[in-house]
This record gives sequence, C-alpha cells and structure tokens, in this order.
Amino acid sequence: AAQRARTRLQVAAAREDWRAVVAQALAAEDLVPKMRAPGAAASAVGTLLRPWTAFARAMAGDFAGAHALVDRTPGDCDLCLRMRGRIDALQGDYLGAEYWFARAVAQAPSIPFAHEDWGRSLLARGKPDEAMAQFKLSNQKGPHFADALEGWGETLMAKNQSHLALAKFAEAEKYAPNWGRLHLKWGEALVYAGKRNEAKTQFARAAQLDLTTSEKAELALHAVAPNP
Repeated sequence: AAQRARTRLQVAAAREDWRAVVAQALAAEDLVPKMRAPGAAASAVGTLLRPWTAFARAMAGDFAGAHALVDRTPGDCDLCLRMRGRIDALQGDYLGAEYWFARAVAQAPSIPFAHEDWGRSLLARGKPDEAMAQFKLSNQKGPHFADALEGWGETLMAKNQSHLALAKFAEAEKYAPNWGRLHLKWGEALVYAGKRNEAKTQFARAAQLDLTTSEKAELALHAVAPNP
C-alpha cells in the first residue's frame, strides 16, 4: 500500500497535480505506524515523499509549509537537496538555489539530475548560456537522460537557435518517445525554423500523449495560431 501511494505521488508530481501530491504523501505517512519495519518506512517517507510534498506546497505558494517540510529532510539525500534548490529558485532565492544545487552535485557527482534541475532554474531566470552548461554536464553524466537533452533544446530555442534545437529533440526522442512535452517543444522549434507542416505532426503527437495543464494551454495556442 505504501509503495502504491508513493507511485501515485510520483505520477501526480509528473502531471504537476500538486494537490494530489500532498494527498498521496499524507496517505503514505499514515501507513508508516502499521508497517513491519516502521523505522525503514519512516526513512523512506523522509527521503522520498516529503521532498516532493514540500515542492508541491511551494508550487501552491505555501513557502512556509514547504520549508517546514524540506528543512527536516536529511542532508545526505540527493532528492532532498535538489528540492531545496528548486524551492529556493521558485521563491526567488537564487543564491540559496545555487548553494543547494552545487551541494547536490558535489554529493553525487556521477548523477545527472541535479545538473538538469540547475539548468531548468537558470533557463527560467533568463540565463540560457549558464543553463546550457548545466544541461551539457547532465548529458555527459547521463547520455540517455532525455530530460537534459530536451532542456538543452529549449535553451537553444531561448537563444534563437531553434534550427539547432531540432537535433537535440530528435536525440531525446530515442530515450523518451512518448513524452508529451518533448513533442510540444519540438513542434514549437519547427514553427520557428519555418517548418510548419512538420510542426503539425509533432503537435498532433503531443496531443495524443500526457501533458500538464500548462502544456495543454500551450498546445491550444498553436492549434489556433494563424499561419505565419
């Protein structure tokens, strides 16, 4: 039951359904006292569930609640450090975000995830060159990690180099062919590159796949956009 609750939480996080994340975390925590190994279960809650719950609260604007949870997570937990960085970035505490991302990288130097989180943060701040450096590092450490390649492609788009982004999206598709956001951004890059017919194919593919609420809104804009 706890495993199912954790999996539901991870699915809800991927869908950016933050209310469901909080609900699933609470359900999993309620199961801890009933488990045969409550100590191990409590540790799993602290390192797997609470970081996501904290980020969900931050996404809902409850930064006090987010910090109350994430500040209690272990200092040797990669996901916990990354979520501390993501929460600080979301709150506009960029020095704090840099500190936590750098600490996550130093603690787990062979893992690509912190670099990818760091790159997303920098891209959102309008720093594409610095973001690209992080996506490149993430790709070096995880060549088959599609998120880093997709982020690299979005960074090239931000630098008005959509024609170069196409190769990154095509490479990412090898490892995540059914990722809705990838096909959405690929379609956008094709529009900017003047390949509108190919873009329609990618948008149609994105429409068949899971998208978050914000991604669905982006796709709808392209569906009604006039021909250039």
